[in-house]
Amino acid sequence: MLDFIIVAAIAVAFALCVRSLRKGSGGCSGCAQEGTCAAHATGKGKCPVAQDMVAKANEALGDSSSRG
Repeated sequence: MLDFIIVAAIAVAFALCVRSLRKGSGGCSGCAQEGTCAAHATGKGKCPVAQDMVAKANEALGDSSSRG
């Protein structure tokens, strides 16, 4: 009986993951800035929050080539 419950829980988790992937298939997954973000509103362009985060990480690692 316990095996059935564990397998059922894994199946439900898997189904929810697949549902989440299908539902969020767009390029923008939303964030705290989505209310004022042109990329989120139009679905076009690049996410400025993600670009800034990657640029800061690269800068911290000593690679400034991706800035801008």
